[in-house]
Amino acid sequence: MEKIEYKEKAIEEISVRVKEILELLGEDVNREGLRETPTRVAKALYEMTSGLRTEPPKIKVFNLSETGDVEYEEDQLIVAKDVGFSSLCEHHLLPFIGKVHIAYVVGKGGKVAGFSKLIRITNYYASRPQIQERLVSQIADALMNSDVEPKGVLVIGSGVHMCSFVRGVKDREANLVSIATRGVLKTNRSLRNQAMRLIESSTKQNLL
Repeated sequence: MEKIEYKEKAIEEISVRVKEILELLGEDVNREGLRETPTRVAKALYEMTSGLRTEPPKIKVFNLSETGDVEYEEDQLIVAKDVGFSSLCEHHLLPFIGKVHIAYVVGKGGKVAGFSKLIRITNYYASRPQIQERLVSQIADALMNSDVEPKGVLVIGSGVHMCSFVRGVKDREANLVSIATRGVLKTNRSLRNQAMRLIESSTKQNLL
């Protein structure tokens, strides 16, 4: 839990620096539309980087062995699709937004992850200055090393990056796709292809 005193102090300090940046850009920070902007920007940045100051959420486990069908449930392929995310590119501090798709293979204990926890872990690692390639790897590692104990994990991320959308090459069509694989979903090509087909079946070849 973040301390209120630290949060208020941080937002105050950030807002001062945002005001300085606007002045350096040639803006009149006292005009009507910008008077509250430094504070708004500070609050937004603080919210968008919450993952830097909080503990990762614990992935809740449901034990399917309690149903008596462990033999059947082991090796089951689970896919969570279209998990939306937004993050800040660590190179320009501009947003990149998109979707993450997560697949994993149930292990010997017959454990599965709570669906909402997969969303929370995605949001946690997205809430910081980030690159998409690292984001999918962190999600994959978090699930692979969790109490779920899956045999394998596959994470696909697809995002539009404002650093190339609004500046530089200004490409409005390009999106970046990144993939991380662990365990049997790294070593078993057939199983990996099956997981990717399940993901692509509902995205209609458009992962974003």
